[in-house]
Amino acid sequence: MKGLGIFLCLVLAVFPAHGGNVGRPGGFPSVTAPPATCRRWCETPENAFYCCESKYEPEAPVGTKILDCPKIRDTCPPVRFLEEQGPVPCSSDYKCGGLDKCCFDRCLGRHVCKPPSFYSLFA
Repeated sequence: MKGLGIFLCLVLAVFPAHGGNVGRPGGFPSVTAPPATCRRWCETPENAFYCCESKYEPEAPVGTKILDCPKIRDTCPPVRFLEEQGPVPCSSDYKCGGLDKCCFDRCLGRHVCKPPSFYSLFA
């Protein structure tokens, strides 16, 4: 029984109850970073980045369509009327159907498919 106690002490010294993560950011036991789960990063108008496509989503072609995104609102309206299907999150114009563009939406805090602005054609 005494040998078992020594064995358990050795095991706990190598694999402590907290997982051996003390002092390591993110709680990972190795010095290397965890596996990346983000395939594409999108940028907000304030130049902040967020993950807009994870590696678990189906891969699709990446590209930019003609025309521009509509102007980004400064504030959100108190009431929103959404389409029946709701907003479609995206990471590239090619994830949107037809002429729709992948544009940042201030109210949703992410990129979604939106009809393009035709203003640039007449400016």
